[in-house]
Amino acid sequence: MNVVKQIADQDSFPGTHIILTSKGIGTIEICRQQHTTPFHKQNMLKEHFLLFAMEGVNELRIGNQLFSLKKGDMLLIKKATYVEIIKSGNALNNFMYESVSFTLKKDIIIDFIKLIQTDDYLGKPVPDDEVIVHSYGGRLQSFLASLQPYFDDNENIKTELFKLKILELLFDLSQENPRFLQQLIHLNRYETRDLVKTMEAYCFQPYTLQELAHISGRSLSSFRREFESLYHSSPAKWIQEKRLQKAKDLLLSTQLTIANVCDEVGYENVSHFSRLYKSHFGFSPSETKKKLL
Repeated sequence: MNVVKQIADQDSFPGTHIILTSKGIGTIEICRQQHTTPFHKQNMLKEHFLLFAMEGVNELRIGNQLFSLKKGDMLLIKKATYVEIIKSGNALNNFMYESVSFTLKKDIIIDFIKLIQTDDYLGKPVPDDEVIVHSYGGRLQSFLASLQPYFDDNENIKTELFKLKILELLFDLSQENPRFLQQLIHLNRYETRDLVKTMEAYCFQPYTLQELAHISGRSLSSFRREFESLYHSSPAKWIQEKRLQKAKDLLLSTQLTIANVCDEVGYENVSHFSRLYKSHFGFSPSETKKKLL
């Protein structure tokens, strides 16, 4: 099977945005566009994500952390992570923005690990879910430049060649930055996350149960089953009660508006939030606010 080449939306920003996809391996995406205004997107990562900044700036928000990538920086993010990204062009270079990113499926990482002596790269353990901004040097710059013909060529790209390029990338990373490879190797050591920690970290985010199950590394049925065993409640009921109690606390202890509180606790519709709140407590959010007066 050949690699699928897709021309992404290029109407908003002039330039090139191309994605190469191979089922079972992952994707390579090159974005070289003129960003006179910042571009904002948010996404739940379905696969491990590797980003190289080549021009302009990438600002990424992951949970409560904010990362800024400029030319020569890279980072690796674990799958099932919710990421907000703002792309900005370089004002000193005609507002040009350029990046190359990769999504890496589990199987290609496992194939790579089988080929190397992992003891050479383990070193000091990397904390689970740690995100580190690394700089990259000439070796990886040369590799990224070598990808350009694959984006420019209209000929079909064979899956075997695509796989070799990804393996070449991982080998280059292992030579230039062993610490980075410690992260990569660590990704596949823990397929599931602690459910209690996951719920405490994400219950106030506007995620569906399916997304929460994905974040925790479980199927939806396994997620529900384990959750009910731990909490003796359904996930939906527990999340609603947790959100509404926090909303009440915020209304009583801060000057936040009802809309702000609604957003803080993970609801996207104020009317829906107000109905749930009144049904749960017997009085409305606005009546709660009046108690402060």
